Amino acid sequence: MVLPINLTIKTPPEFEPVLDHMFGAVAGYIRGRGDSIETLSREDAVALWAAAIKEVKESDALEDNFESAMRVFVTGLAEDHAFNALISPSVAYRTTKTRERTVKWDGVFRKMKVINLSDQGKKKGLARSFTVEIAGVSLHVMVFDPGGGLIFQKYGGLDLAHNVDMTSAEFTMTPSLVLKVDLLKDSEHLDEGIGKAFDPYFPRR
Repeated sequence: MVLPINLTIKTPPEFEPVLDHMFGAVAGYIRGRGDSIETLSREDAVALWAAAIKEVKESDALEDNFESAMRVFVTGLAEDHAFNALISPSVAYRTTKTRERTVKWDGVFRKMKVINLSDQGKKKGLARSFTVEIAGVSLHVMVFDPGGGLIFQKYGGLDLAHNVDMTSAEFTMTPSLVLKVDLLKDSEHLDEGIGKAFDPYFPRR
């Protein structure tokens, strides 16, 4: 069974438009390895997750934490659904650094896109002469058995969240970051990052 993206964590507003697209990519990746999946609607999943949190908070026998809530959630689902494993995928920011336009995090390399670099800036090599913290976006997968035990988790890098804007960097030597309009839309990058997140639970081909 595969849960909706970011069911258990708060979603940054800029991720909201791509959650359905990301879910389709994750589900397609799993199906592509010959596995059948069952899914829950976001509405049903949110209601069940809220009920699990409430049960944990009201129980004297359970610790009030994520692990307890997930165990209640998963075992409750297992009463009405037959599954070998439950997959909870999330999309999250991961801070990383870039040097000479190359960024490495969570198993992938990405080339940052530099915009608004003047001819003079190009001559000075400004796009290669700075180090900047930049947000990588990764897929985090957690896999639980029907008893709610965590059996696998891993991150896989998907995309860089920002382009590097050099409009004023020639004078300040400090570039600014601009959110990408095509965030999480590169299918090759998504496929690579999803594969990194699931490997070796679903070995890469």
